[in-house]
Amino acid sequence: MNRILVRALIDLAVAIELSSDDEIDPRTATTLLDDLAATLDDLSDADRDELIDYIEEQADLTRDPDRREVLLELPDTLALTDD
Repeated sequence: MNRILVRALIDLAVAIELSSDDEIDPRTATTLLDDLAATLDDLSDADRDELIDYIEEQADLTRDPDRREVLLELPDTLALTDD
């Protein structure tokens, strides 16, 4: 998995999640994240696990509590987990 591309993807998803309703219309934000989740649904189980591990790794590295919270919720937000 190309970590630079994955980091860019994660950063974009986090930015969408952290944006206020004035910055990004909530319906647009939901559509963007739903489209991303639909695309990621095509990942193999191994790639899905690797992406989740990388997201958790990024959460551990961040000092920003809001970003950390979004990162920890991101696998669920993007329907990467079985929950």
